[in-house]
Amino acid sequence: MLQNNLFAAEGAGFDADTYINTGFLIFFIYVLVMTIIFLIGQNKKPEEEREMVKKLDRLINDAKPIEEEQALLLEHNYDGIRELDNNLPPWWKYLFYATIVFSFVYMGYYHVSNGPSSAEEYEQEVRQAQLALAASSGQATVNVDNVKLLSDAASLAKGKDIYDKNCASCHGMKGEGLVGPNLTDDYWIHGGSIQEIFVVLVEGVLVKGMPSWRAQFSSQDLEATASYIKTLHGTNPPNGKEAQGNLYKEEAVKDSTAKGDSTKIEKKRIPKSNP
Repeated sequence: MLQNNLFAAEGAGFDADTYINTGFLIFFIYVLVMTIIFLIGQNKKPEEEREMVKKLDRLINDAKPIEEEQALLLEHNYDGIRELDNNLPPWWKYLFYATIVFSFVYMGYYHVSNGPSSAEEYEQEVRQAQLALAASSGQATVNVDNVKLLSDAASLAKGKDIYDKNCASCHGMKGEGLVGPNLTDDYWIHGGSIQEIFVVLVEGVLVKGMPSWRAQFSSQDLEATASYIKTLHGTNPPNGKEAQGNLYKEEAVKDSTAKGDSTKIEKKRIPKSNP
């Protein structure tokens, strides 16, 4: 666990390149603006250049000419020191307004909408680190050709945890279906076999709003999640969403090509009849 955490901190922590590139961009823009101002000033007489600087200062800072400062003096006198009632610089004022707007957007996304919390972001970084660690260590990955229906308690518990945190918002805590389809009945839009469910989790169905989870979870995690989803079949939870897709049946039949009593699952998908 410590190794995974350290790997996550190294691989998904502070992104120095992004900050360096942003800093260079801001510095380049500043130099470009100063160069343009300098070049414009080269074509003007000293008096015109000073006037241009004054206009630029008034535009950026809303500064008043010295001749008008008498009207801005406050009545308070602090040991002979008097203050000017200048307006706030426009650049500062609008930047302040922008931070207020940003705070509402930030609060709406992270505290009202589905924005990830810091704990969830950390968990995602750890998962990504685990994926990278598995890839670098040559750990076997699960794919559509070797995915299996798991039945051990640990795998199903892991699959349930992933489902509850990431799938229940669309499919319901009991698989009854909300925005997404019902996962407990006999009808499946993209097939109800362990292989077909696994493919949907890995690839997603973007046109239907179903994201791909391959970047967030390892193939072993998705195998466990697909196996847990299979356990929801036939649970008949309350408020189940109406059936969608094709009728899917699984029938255990004798495998004449296998030795002993091993069986295989024969899968049938029957189009749902229209009323």
